Amino acid sequence: MEQLVWCKVKQFLEILRCEDIDRESRVDTQEFQMAKQKLHDKDIVYQQSMAKIPGEEREKIKDYVETLKEYSFEECQQSYMQGMIDCMLTLSGAGILKPRKELEKMVQLLVQS
Repeated sequence: MEQLVWCKVKQFLEILRCEDIDRESRVDTQEFQMAKQKLHDKDIVYQQSMAKIPGEEREKIKDYVETLKEYSFEECQQSYMQGMIDCMLTLSGAGILKPRKELEKMVQLLVQS
């Protein structure tokens, strides 16, 4: 049962990270905005190029791009969760979050799920 609870905590943190894009505390760096624009510009060229490629080859490329997107998403999720765990450990080390053993157990459950 405890494993299920921490699985739900992990899901909640993932939802918080991905869905609440209008919150005041959202980090939106200039570098991110520039990268987003660059991706948009390159996507136009990508779509034009893909239209010229024969069907079977186009599907292989699309499959690769989708796999790359999945990997990128999961890499971001992992970084976000690592940041949350590091934050909790820092607060625990500072004595703000207690007890430490409970936090360590929670971290282990999050890492395993």
